[in-house]
Amino acid sequence: MSKLYGVPLSPMVRKVLLALEIKQLDYELVPVTPFMKPKGFEKISPLKKIPAWEDDKVTIADSSVICEYLEDRYPEQALYPKTPEEKARARWFEEYADTAMLQVLGTVFFERVAKKLINQPADEDKVQEVLQTKLPEICGYLESQVPETDFLFGGEVQLADIALASHFINLIHAGVQIDSAEYPGLAAYIDRIFQHPAVAHRIAEDKKVFGVK
Repeated sequence: MSKLYGVPLSPMVRKVLLALEIKQLDYELVPVTPFMKPKGFEKISPLKKIPAWEDDKVTIADSSVICEYLEDRYPEQALYPKTPEEKARARWFEEYADTAMLQVLGTVFFERVAKKLINQPADEDKVQEVLQTKLPEICGYLESQVPETDFLFGGEVQLADIALASHFINLIHAGVQIDSAEYPGLAAYIDRIFQHPAVAHRIAEDKKVFGVK
């Protein structure tokens, strides 16, 4: 059985989970948190980061590397567009999500949600600074990029959409909604992704962690 190491609340792990679910691949989720890594985890993930992946062929780490591997090995239910130009653009959105969005939206989630789970007080001043000065930059950029209908590369959700949505899911968990009056295109785009069956399922599974039905 293939193994995915990590926890679903991590947006990077969630990205891989969604790829697996859309491709309908079997796997075992091995719980590993950023705060408690098992002894010897560096043999699976040399940087000791989640997610990591292990199957009958490879042992690899990094969400983007894992997703590209899954796409190459299991091309059914494609998660990347076909042309070189669109593939490059898709990889850019994934990189933007993994860097800029992780830093900004991840701060809000860490302070309001992750710290609560480990019984630490949130730094709400830091949260408000991010919401007022940094989140608008993210939303403004994406507002200029997302399509008016469907998804980034047509009528099917692909990895670029998943990468962006994974962070907005955590923002929702942290009690923050995107202002649909100021960012109507982005708000509508996020709502479309959230309605995808695999994404809706992951959100529902997340809520179980918080004791919400």
